[in-house]
Amino acid sequence: MRRTLFRHWRKLRNHVPELGERHTLCNWVLDEDDPGPMVEMQRYSELLSLLPDKIVQNLERARMSRDGRVPMLKAGLGYEELLSSVIVDGTPVASSSTENILFPDLMIPANYMQPGGIPGRTLHWKARGRQTTLSTAATLTFSIGHGATAVTVPTVRWASSGALTMDGTAQTATQWFCEGKAVVRSVGSAGTVFCQGDVTCAAQALTIANQQAQYMGSAGSATPAAVTMDMTINEFLAFTAKWSLTTAYSITGHMYVLEALN
Repeated sequence: MRRTLFRHWRKLRNHVPELGERHTLCNWVLDEDDPGPMVEMQRYSELLSLLPDKIVQNLERARMSRDGRVPMLKAGLGYEELLSSVIVDGTPVASSSTENILFPDLMIPANYMQPGGIPGRTLHWKARGRQTTLSTAATLTFSIGHGATAVTVPTVRWASSGALTMDGTAQTATQWFCEGKAVVRSVGSAGTVFCQGDVTCAAQALTIANQQAQYMGSAGSATPAAVTMDMTINEFLAFTAKWSLTTAYSITGHMYVLEALN
């Protein structure tokens, strides 16, 4: 009997009915340990395309509730979201030893970092660009962090690299890359964020010291720790660079992508 039902279900599944014709949306022939009916997503999607938005919303709520995803979605931890993706080059940090942003600040709205009042929100950034150096072997430091207003220097640094020493041979328009993640460990007005990352520059000297300095943490390249953030107010996230010399060194940001992973 069970095999007969499976054969019948497979036959129905492979049949593509005309819209408006009655057909199977769920497979009710399941093992005893299965959590519930398995939705036939292709046909279910066809049905949703014909129904009013309100009915679609109710059907989706019911489906997600059956799968146990509603509490996770209410807490904001059931999806990925692109928060920022620049479409033009950032303002170069050039001929200056003053720290400055490579890309425009991004405002993080109040409570965004504590969805549902629980920790776990995770941000992921990737940045790329170009740089030009001289033969005087200046150093370059990257940082990411936040401030209560739009800032050019983070008030609280989530992570900074060590001072990367550029090669003694001048480099023109070579590339750099930076990537990292930040995880919310506790929430509230004194919430905490733990962040680590790393950066690589084609123009940096090939030394053990630079391999160590390219890692990013709250205190630089060594001993990362959580930092405090007021998650109940708007905060501005800044990604910066700083040269050690004021001569004609230059760094430009081309690409910057910031995602919420949950």
